[in-house]
Parts: sequence; structure tokens; C-alpha cells
Amino acid sequence: MRTNGPLQLFPLLRVAAFMALGVFAGHETGGGVPSEGWLGLLVLSLAAALVVRKQALTQGMLICLTVFCLGGFLVRREEAKLLRPLPRGDVTYRAVVASQPVERGKVVRMDLWTLEGEGMPRKVKAAILKDTLTNRHASLNVGDGIIAISRMQPPENYYHSNFSYPLYLRCHGFTATTLVMPDDWRKAALSLQRLSYLDRTILAAMRFRQATLRHYLTLGLDDEEMAVAVAMALGDKSRLTNDLRDVYSVSGASHVLALSGLHLGIIYVLLSLLVGLGRRGVLHEMVVILGIWCYAVFTGLSPSVVRAAVMLTIYAATGLLRRDRMSLNALALTAIVMMAVNPLCLYDVGFQMSFMAVLAILVYYKPTYHLVPVEFLQRHRVVKWAWALVVVSCCAQLGTVPLTAYYFGRFSVYFLLTNFFVVPLATLVLYLTAAMLVSALVPALLPWTAKALSAVVGLQTTLVKWVSGLPGASVEGLATSRLQLFLVYVAIAALSFVAWRFVRSRSR
Repeated sequence: MRTNGPLQLFPLLRVAAFMALGVFAGHETGGGVPSEGWLGLLVLSLAAALVVRKQALTQGMLICLTVFCLGGFLVRREEAKLLRPLPRGDVTYRAVVASQPVERGKVVRMDLWTLEGEGMPRKVKAAILKDTLTNRHASLNVGDGIIAISRMQPPENYYHSNFSYPLYLRCHGFTATTLVMPDDWRKAALSLQRLSYLDRTILAAMRFRQATLRHYLTLGLDDEEMAVAVAMALGDKSRLTNDLRDVYSVSGASHVLALSGLHLGIIYVLLSLLVGLGRRGVLHEMVVILGIWCYAVFTGLSPSVVRAAVMLTIYAATGLLRRDRMSLNALALTAIVMMAVNPLCLYDVGFQMSFMAVLAILVYYKPTYHLVPVEFLQRHRVVKWAWALVVVSCCAQLGTVPLTAYYFGRFSVYFLLTNFFVVPLATLVLYLTAAMLVSALVPALLPWTAKALSAVVGLQTTLVKWVSGLPGASVEGLATSRLQLFLVYVAIAALSFVAWRFVRSRSR
């Protein structure tokens, strides 16, 4: 089948791009164009597209405009829900603890769902000042109800960087922050009926995750090993110290601490092997994908996990339809679904890093991998594995380095060395975690799996610390602007296009 160009093979990529542009325009213009204005433009452009059906080029441009207006409408509607006026002064409210409380210095931090007022419950980032005499805060757990008095404040940035904390909170549904004094709260039994079914399901999953965490605490792992194991397996990074986070970041291994496609891909393979011993079919794929989504809910539905879960669902569906499983269309459809549900996810750093990494792998992996003759790789399996890991790591870095420099001002020099041991060790950690859960049915095996898990996590952290201590392990202070970030990606795209045209001309 002949096409007018390579992009013609990926129609959903254009839809996702125009939808993202619409979300960007809707957010950046703020209240200049309300949601009603975007909706009116959407209806007009859609009507015009239906009228000019016989003019393919004009109709295509109008469809792109319609998708653009859809993105603007969705983001303005979402922000209108989140930017509700806050009550003035101190208010008394009922709330449900939506995350496990974590002690940070003199306060205990947690997420709250407030149940007061009209409309949907308000999601709040809360800090309760600790009472060192009674330690009442120690009795708080996820799912508990409280009655408190405090002042709701709009989120503010506390440090200078390209990372916007208020926007980060809005991406995750938070509308306010609050500080509660020690004597201004008490536990209370509250009804959860005002929460949505999804929120209640997530609360139940969080309770189960805490029960699993308490089980981890009985295994004898030291604090550092426990923090890494819990972050990698349960998605709970609250136990990670700033020093440990920095060590993983400098070495280029921070991606293993944040649940993403790597983790869900490993779990997908594990579930595929356990369910039907690798046999493919509709029932097989449904059970595996159900397991993936249960795990995603269990870990809190972060944007990177949702991206991976949606893409694995599309991967399974396209496989059953005998279509290309890993394609730009699948990635674009994932982005469209996520932006339709929560358009502000476009501004989430995890969403951006995850999508750019996968996009770069899909675009550059095959041509780079085939720089080495396939016949040679088939004869040398170890070289094949190492070359595949090098190519994947370099492609992912190409997609994410500009974002890393923009948000964090850092480039990890030895990321390739780190990935050679981190990726297989992360796979072992997840497999041992699954084995540990299974061995709970056979208590005699539990100490052995716990020791194996402790050894693997300890080895991983030791190697990560060694890499981070090497001379010139990271380049710091990379200050870039939004315009520079955009121009870097334009330059990468332009060079890629020139290289593609050159290779194509040589092959004729």
C-alpha cells in the first residue's frame, strides 16, 4: 500500500498531537477562552468538516481543528472543576485520609478527601503538626475519617525551578493545601458514600497495600533495602530518604524506583507465564490485563503506571486482532485516552518522561538495532542481549534527556553502565516479590525468599552507590528554558528526518 509519507501510516499520531496542542493552548490561555467558547469552536469546526466531505484536504484540516478544540474544551472544563473558590478563614470539615500518613520532620503529611460543601469532594494535600506528648498521629491510617479545623490555601511553589508544584498538584486532582494544628483534629467514623466508586476502590487498595507493607516489615530487611523494595514493588516511595533518591538519580537508575512500563512489562510477562503457561487467547489476555489493572489500582494509578496499563491493554487487543502490537498508533491511542480522561496529565512530569521514552524507542530502536547484522547477533546470544539493552537505553535517553535537563538540571553520564545491572536486578526483585507472596502459603519458604530479596536489593543499591561515586557521574546545573526545550526536540526531529531521507535515497 502506497502512502503520501511515513506519517500517513500513523493517523492516530496526528490526532494525539493536535489534541495535545489543544490542551496546551487551553491551559496557557487560562480564562481568556472559557470552556463554552472552546465547545462552540468545536461544534462549528465539526459542522464545517461534515459539509466539505468532498474536499479531502480541507476536511482533514477541519478535523484536526476539531480535535484541537476538543483538547482546549477538555482542559478548561477540568480546570474549572479544580479551581473552585476556597472557603475563607478557618473552616471545620470532615475528611477521609486518602494516603498513608508519612512523618516528615515536625509534621505528618497525607492526602485528604474533604466531604463538605456542594459538588464533588475536594482533594487536599494536608500536613498535621505532630503532638509529641500524645502521638495521636501514629493512630492514623489510610481510610480513616477525621473532623478537623484549618485554613485551605492555594498551592504555592517553594523553590525556584521549572517544576511547578501547583500545576503538579492540579494534575493529580488536588485543589488546596492545609496545615492542621495538633489540637484541631480528631478521628471520627464517616460515611464514604460521597466518594466515587473508583475512589472507594482505590482506598480499599491502599488499605491492602498497607497490610502488605506491614508484612514486609516482618521480613528483617534493613531500612534502606526496605525503602527500595517497597518503592519498586508497591509504588510507595515515602520511605526513600533524600540521599537515597539522589544516589539513584545521579547514577541514572531513578526510573526503577518509579513504577512505569519496565515494571508492568515484567509483570505482564510473569502473568502470561502463570496464566495458561504462555498460551494465547481471548480469555488468557483478559485475565492477564485484569491482573495488570488490579496492580495499577493497588499501586495508586500514577500517570506512568496508567500509561503502561493502557498501552498493555491496547497491546493485548491488537495482538488478538493480528495487528502490530508495538506501534506509534498504539502509543498515540494511549495518549488520546489518557488526555480524554484527565487532560492535565499532559503536564505531569512522569507522563511526559514515560511517553517520550516509549516514543523514542518506537522510532529509533529498529533502525539502530539493525546497524549490527542480524546473522551475527543470532550466533552470539550474549552480544545480542547486550546490544538490545544498549539500543533501548540510548533510545530512551534520547527521548528523555531534554526533559531531565529542563526539570532537574542534571544528566547522568553513566546511565548505560547502570542499566546493565539495574534492569536484570529489577526484574529479579519483582519476581522475588511475587515468589514471596506465593511462599506466604508455605511459611517454611518465606525466610529464604526474604533473604534472596534482601540480597538482590542490597546488591543493586551497592552498585548504584558505586556508580554515583565515580568521577563525573553527573553533569549538574543544566538550566534550560521552555523555548530551548522545544528547540532541542525540533532539532532532534529535523536531524532524524534528514537521516531518514538520506538512508532512503541510498537504498534506491
